This record gives sequence, C-alpha cells and structure tokens, in this order.
Amino acid sequence: MIYDFFAYCFIPAASVWFAWETDWTATNFSILRNSSEKEALFLSWGAALILCFALWFRDLSRRLLPPRAASPLVRAACLALILALATPYLPERFPFWSQVHFLCAFLSPILFLSGLLLLLLSYRRENPGIARRFLLGFWLISAVSLFLLWKDGMVTSGLEIFFGSACSVFLRRFHRRVVQ
Repeated sequence: MIYDFFAYCFIPAASVWFAWETDWTATNFSILRNSSEKEALFLSWGAALILCFALWFRDLSRRLLPPRAASPLVRAACLALILALATPYLPERFPFWSQVHFLCAFLSPILFLSGLLLLLLSYRRENPGIARRFLLGFWLISAVSLFLLWKDGMVTSGLEIFFGSACSVFLRRFHRRVVQ
C-alpha cells in the first residue's frame, strides 16, 4: 500500500508541484532547486525516488537474477542521484561541483535503465508474453525520454517529471507483477 502511494501519488505529484510555476521546457530541477523555497520538497522527492527504486530493484533482482547482476548498476544509479542531490548546480560559483552534479544527474537514469533492462530480459526467460509488454513499456519510456531530450536540447523539468513519474509507475507495476 505504501509502495503504491509513493509510485502513483507522491513521486508524480511532488515532481509536478516542484516545477508547477515554471516553463517545463526552459528550466530543470537543478536550476529550480537553487532558486526556490521548495528545496525540502525537492530533497524529499529525491529521497523517495532513491528509496523506492532501490527497494523495488532489490526485491526484483532477488526474485529474477543472481543478486550480482543488476544490483551494481542500481547501486551506482542511486549513488549518482545522491551525489546529484547533494551537489549544487551553480556553474558561476562552483564550476567543479556543477560538473559533478551534471554528470551524476545525467548518469543516474542511464544506469537505472540499464539495470531495469537486465531485470526485464531475465523476466523474459520466465514469462515471455508478459515480459514483452513490459519491454514495450520500457522502450516507450526510453524513446519518449530521448525525444524530449532531443526536442528541447537539454534536460528539462518536463523530461524529469515524465521520466521520474513514468519509471515510478512502471517499476511499481513490474514489482507488483513479479514479487507479489
């Protein structure tokens, strides 16, 4: 029940609320964090994302794979997101930390998707019909994310809202299907 609340309500709602008053195609969460009173919401959103994704991945990889297969990718994705949340994006004041922030924020979803793909491919051996639908969803999320990145030429709030919310719902549905 609490997993459903975070997947379907908190993560998507916090994502939208954080960027509500801005142009979703001209700014991103890193910029908003530095210019907003909503830093506590941003950090809560990030903590919920990390915690839920880590727990869901842990359960899925224990069920589908030897623990060593997807776990390093997911741990690296969580660590990269923690570093992105902890470092400021203020290129004029902190150029080094801004680069660290950018690299970690960009690398985290790539590592996450790589780990998720490993889990989906493992599930395909067990249940090819249902796995095909999940793989289709995975490629759809990936394609829309790449399109949004290409269209705007940068990581935007719209992309971050879509990616975080879509992956949250997707991973929870996959978790429910495989683990429970």
